[in-house]
Parts: sequence; structure tokens; C-alpha cells
Amino acid sequence: MRVDARLTFCLYCLGAGLITAVFPWALSDQNDFLKQFMNHEFLNFMGVVVTITLASTANIHIALQRKEEALGEDGIFSGTRKKVKQSAFSLIWTMFLSVALVVAKPLLPAGQHIEAIANATGLGIILWGILIILDITKLSFKL
Repeated sequence: MRVDARLTFCLYCLGAGLITAVFPWALSDQNDFLKQFMNHEFLNFMGVVVTITLASTANIHIALQRKEEALGEDGIFSGTRKKVKQSAFSLIWTMFLSVALVVAKPLLPAGQHIEAIANATGLGIILWGILIILDITKLSFKL
């Protein structure tokens, strides 16, 4: 069965929204792990993931260009290279959103639901990054 990234992300958003509404304590700062992770480790984690994966996307892009040159067919992988480029920029967006969340979270009004929404957003950003990495990994094993 093929897992569609968009469907997975939509299901996560639905589930996180439901948990936030019904059991906000599960995703709020009452969850010690989430409180610690979202306040101290989140940005470091995303920075490492983005940096390593951007290097991989650059290598894939170069490998596709070399294959085109070896085959003597310019542009045969242009669609694939375009998708790799989109993935790279999506990773940069995840990093930007991570920084924005870490800066904004302490400025948000106090409350369990607000904390749960912020933490769920952070987990969603991580999921988005994981789904991008999954796509890039599948592509790299096809080359």
C-alpha cells in the first residue's frame, strides 16, 4: 500500500485537532516531554534534520544531472529535479516555521488549549519534515 504524504498530514491535523479539543492536557505543557522538547530541543532537532537532508537533496540533484549527461538527454529528469528542488525549499520552510514557533510560543496567551495547539503545530512541522525525507529517500533508492 502506498502512503500518500498529503493524506498522512491531513490525518495528523485531524487527529491533533481532535486531541487538542478533547484531551488538551495530552499535547499541552502538562506533558513534560513535550514541554521540554518544544522549549529546548525542537529547533536543534529541526536544524540538524534540515541541514543533513538539504545536503542529500543537493547530491540527488547533481546525480540526476550526471545521469542526463551520461545518457546525452538534456532535461530527461527535469520534472524529478524540479520535485527535488521543491522538497529542498519545503525543508527550508520547515526550518523557518520552527523558528517562528519557538519565538512565538512564549508570547502566546496562557492556557492549556493554546499550549496544545502550539505543541501540535510543532509536531506537525516535524511530521512534514519526515514526510519530505521519506520522499527523498524513496527517490534516492530509485536512482
